[in-house]
Amino acid sequence: QVSLFNFVFLIAWALALPYAQFRPLASSICTVWTCVIIVCKMLYQLTSIDPSTFSSNCTLPGENETKVNLEELKTSVLYSGPVDPAEWVGLRKSYPLLVYLRNNLLMLAILAFEVTIYRHQEYYRCRNNLTAPVTKTIFHDITRAHLDDGLVNCVKYFINYFFYKF
Repeated sequence: QVSLFNFVFLIAWALALPYAQFRPLASSICTVWTCVIIVCKMLYQLTSIDPSTFSSNCTLPGENETKVNLEELKTSVLYSGPVDPAEWVGLRKSYPLLVYLRNNLLMLAILAFEVTIYRHQEYYRCRNNLTAPVTKTIFHDITRAHLDDGLVNCVKYFINYFFYKF
């Protein structure tokens, strides 16, 4: 969904992907922001909020004011009816609410799953006196030098570094 609410996710991960030290912070920010979005979307569903009170009609420009054909302008969403500014932010009236919140709840579940996995790994390493691997890859013993050793090592290398390299 293209909206102002989701711009925070874009900024957080655009900064976190190139710099690994910012990834836990970006994950935390996204978790909190997802909760804020869910609460805002739920509050917007209240019957006391009427979008028609702050919606506005845009007037069609005159023939001399634009180069666009007037028939195309009449079919535009901007001029066909009242425009609700809350939709630009990411809010709209929707029924059923669970379907409307499905993507945000799924994102929250994935972020909670990620935190659970990282905490479990940290607890396991602490309990067994293990050190964290230097590289956060699946196959720790595969490097660039092993790329040409065979098809299996080549596949392992691409599994480790596909998103990083490509």
